[in-house]
Amino acid sequence: MIGVYFFLPTPAIPPHQRDAYIQKKLASGNTVITAVEFAPFREESKDICYDCTDLMIHWRLVNRGRNVMLHFSESSGSVNMTKALELARDWNHERWKSRSEQKWTPYFSVPMTMNGIPGGSLGEEIAMPWFHDVDQKLIDYNMHNAQASVFVRAVVPEPGIVQIWRSKYVDWALKTTVESARSPDDDFLRTPEKSPAQVSYEQMMLYKQETDFLASFHLVESWENTLVVMEHLAGELPSRTYTIRRALLVPLGPFVAIPFIMANELYEVMPPFLWFVLVMLGLIFAVIFYPKMLETGNIPSLSRLCWPLRVFRRRRKQQSARKQVWGPTGPVDMGKEDSLFDEESEIGLRRPDTARLHSR
Repeated sequence: MIGVYFFLPTPAIPPHQRDAYIQKKLASGNTVITAVEFAPFREESKDICYDCTDLMIHWRLVNRGRNVMLHFSESSGSVNMTKALELARDWNHERWKSRSEQKWTPYFSVPMTMNGIPGGSLGEEIAMPWFHDVDQKLIDYNMHNAQASVFVRAVVPEPGIVQIWRSKYVDWALKTTVESARSPDDDFLRTPEKSPAQVSYEQMMLYKQETDFLASFHLVESWENTLVVMEHLAGELPSRTYTIRRALLVPLGPFVAIPFIMANELYEVMPPFLWFVLVMLGLIFAVIFYPKMLETGNIPSLSRLCWPLRVFRRRRKQQSARKQVWGPTGPVDMGKEDSLFDEESEIGLRRPDTARLHSR
């Protein structure tokens, strides 16, 4: 099991299969994990996650009839995407009552806090360098359970589309639009045929980063249920074999972690020159003395280091001495090493030790 944990291949999901893989897992109710850079969320995070470099968002859709809930982790809150669509429709219908042209205007929800988002980073002792990067960060989270909180907004740019954005980025776009509308020098943002919400959304799409635009879903509603199609999901996926390695980490955790933790502590305490001396002495010992230990089982100058070999050879001799082979008239002295003695071929070919010769 330890060998499987350390040397199990970590094949990544090809880019051309990414969307189909995510859609299949979300549609079946499973969790999809993506690693998103944590730096833009660090200032607004309420949880302590000092060493985290990435958020390990655990996306999961819960579809109960016509209500679709989007979860970010096992312990975080959720976004009711069905309710977001309803609020967007109601908001636009109110605007249409006072306007002759019924043109859809992007809807922005209030900021929502998602607590308990897993966080991780590279550098965990038991995460080997040849593991997939996201796998290493997830192992780091499983060992330290670091968590963070994020603020997001649900945006409905058009009917049936629900997007998840970083709240602070949406605030920046809305504030920029208001300030630009007051400026007499900015003609583009004061276009009469565009509402401030539409201008803000266009600004968001123009300058967005991966950490700003987190997800997009297309909801196809019917009387019985709601079909959800994933259109965008930010972040990098783990390897295909991460779930196997995580399952092995549960029983092997103490046996794998303790030696690496102790080695890391010794490495930090001892100076590098002392480590170099110990490694060189170990190599000299292995090259000069180890072959002799295998041949003789003992070295006079290093006899204390050879006690395992001596104990092993002593037990072999004791077992050979205790073993008896019986012939027709009594026990037979084997007269040679146990490993060279063939019981079936040797019995009867020599006189037993207890046999007596009588002269006539």
